[in-house]
Amino acid sequence: MTLKSSNAWIKGIVTATALVAMSACAAGEGTADNPVLRKFQWFSYLEGGDFKQSCTTGSAGRYRMVYNGIYTEQVRVYDLHGDSGVLDARLIEAMDVADFAVEGWSDLLNPWRGTKASRTLDTAETARIVSMLADDGMFDTPAVGTELPSMGFFWTIAACHEGVYHFTGLAWPSPAWDQARFDDALFAVDPIDAAVNEPRKTTLTRDRHSGLRYDTVNEFIVKVGADGLAGF
Repeated sequence: MTLKSSNAWIKGIVTATALVAMSACAAGEGTADNPVLRKFQWFSYLEGGDFKQSCTTGSAGRYRMVYNGIYTEQVRVYDLHGDSGVLDARLIEAMDVADFAVEGWSDLLNPWRGTKASRTLDTAETARIVSMLADDGMFDTPAVGTELPSMGFFWTIAACHEGVYHFTGLAWPSPAWDQARFDDALFAVDPIDAAVNEPRKTTLTRDRHSGLRYDTVNEFIVKVGADGLAGF
């Protein structure tokens, strides 16, 4: 075995191990803010792993809506706490690390933390978002089998609604995407003033050059399952 092939083999093992870790680790409250945790807990975070098991009768409403506008370009995360009306928003975009300053060890991850902002919605604003999620069928039977590629555009919705856990997703282009209206209500109260990376046609497979694959570290395709994500 040549050194080159050995390195490729080792790299493959590391990549496979990372994917297993990403699917197995349970997300916590700090997952979206910490780029290291985000790397290994992202799938769990998408499906609301930090509140999925605790969602029972009497639980406060919790709604996590994640917009994937090409994973390496823009991800928008929205956590709505139904009991308080607090909307926590996060914007994660491609970062230029050439010009950032480091004053201490805690600053090293700053370029990848993204932007975070919160806003307390009034009762009507909160109710409008939840109502539109319901009208769009986000609490109905999940869209099992819907593919969610990182190189494309999709929404995931994880919720603890009226004491019952729900998860589904929708990908662009699709009739479900065209018919959805919850995003209009959400963007109307978005505390982060940054343009949305609008859907456009992209290549959902890895680029090739001279017959060789480019390794894209942050590339994945997942599917909507019956009770969360499936088909990593």
